[in-house]
This record gives sequence, structure tokens and C-alpha cells, in this order.
Amino acid sequence: MRLFLAMTGLAICALASSFLFREFNFGSSELKFIADFGFGGMTLFGSALAIIVTAQLFLGEIEHRTAMTLLAKPVFRSEFVLGKFLGVWVTVACFIGMLTLCLVLALWMRESSIRLEYPEGFEQGQRLVQYGGIIWFSLAQVFRIGILCALVILFSTYATSSLFAMVMGVLVWIVGQLQHIAIEARGVVDSLVLKGIYSAVGFALPNFHLYDVGEGLAMGEVLPISLVGKLLLYGALYSAFYLAVATASFNRREL
Repeated sequence: MRLFLAMTGLAICALASSFLFREFNFGSSELKFIADFGFGGMTLFGSALAIIVTAQLFLGEIEHRTAMTLLAKPVFRSEFVLGKFLGVWVTVACFIGMLTLCLVLALWMRESSIRLEYPEGFEQGQRLVQYGGIIWFSLAQVFRIGILCALVILFSTYATSSLFAMVMGVLVWIVGQLQHIAIEARGVVDSLVLKGIYSAVGFALPNFHLYDVGEGLAMGEVLPISLVGKLLLYGALYSAFYLAVATASFNRREL
């Protein structure tokens, strides 16, 4: 799909533009500004690519009747759903990997130039950027994208058009980014009805805000191993849950 190359080029251009806007860093250090710019690009472009590619790939098989050819063979519908999920997930993971490589390269180039300009300001072997933190952030985004792909596949199993699945994917992504507000509101309201609504939303939809761990990671902060494990387990459980529901929905769909 040409969309993959187009999104990759657009994301790399957006990352490169961080060098043009580094004077408008609102008081943060230059390297942190570039890292935050790259983290934002991973989240935004990765989520957009996941939503569009998942909806088009899954529903494209149905609209072009190629799904019937596959399912006429000894292939279960659950295998069809899982295969589409893994295909899209690995594709977007490669996209995140390429952006990670570009971000590491951009930070390394700028760090090297700063060292050449101010050699007296750094100790021998001192690192301005902890590149391991960038890898951890990228891994967290891969699991966030996995949840999003599984959700869009769920919508695609009963949608009649890819546009509907994309719109629902965008809405759920927005709600997931803001879900922590509902969790905080649940603790301050007195109404049992509102508490029940907030609890239902908190369980049914993922909290994507948990994966916004980029603040300070590139500049030396270390994620606790327990938090990393929690994020990976959280993504795996929600992805498995949505894929199970998607399989049940797709089994009842007439092709």
C-alpha cells in the first residue's frame, strides 16, 4: 500500500522539522524538544496508520470477495481475524521501528554537534540522551497500537464500509486518550449511577494515557520494570479480549 510509504515520509519530514522549530521550545532543552517531537510523531502517525490500514485491509478482503476464497478452504474465521491482526500489527510495528531509528539518528547527530561546540561542558563519556529510554517508549507504542488494531478489527467485523470503521477507530482513540479523566471523575462523584457509567467505560475501553511515558525518558529517567510489565500485560489482555469479541462477531456475519 502506497499509504505506508506516504505516512513514513510524512512522519520523517515532521521529525526533521523539529530542527526548524527548536528555537520555540518553550523553555525545555533542545534535545528534549526533539525527543518530544519524535514521540508525538510516533503516537499520532502510528495511530493514524493503524486505523486506516486495518479498516482498509480487513474490509477490502470482504468488499473484493477475496475473503470468501480464503474461507472456502480449511481456514477458520478466527484464523482469518488473527492473521489480519498480526499482519497489520507487524506492519505498523515496522513503521514505529523506522521512526525510532530516525529519532535516534537525529538526537545522536544533534548531541554530537553540541559536544563539538561546547567540549568543555561535558565529562568524558557523559551522555546527554539515554537512547534506551527511546527504545522503551517505542515498545510501549507498539502495544498501544496492538490494542487499537484489535479495536478497529472488531468494528470492521460488522461494519459495511471502511469509513465507518475508521471513524469509530478515531473516536475510540480520542476517548482512550481522555479515559483517565473518567477514572479520576469516578472517585469524586457521589451518584452510584455515574460511578457505574464511569466504571463501565473504564473497563470496556482501554486507557491509552498509560502509554504516554515519554516525558523525561530520553533525558535519563528509567521506567520501573514493574511498570513495563504492566504496560505489556495490559496491551496483551485488551488485544486478546477485543480479538475474541471480533471473532465471535465475524462468525455470525454473512459474507
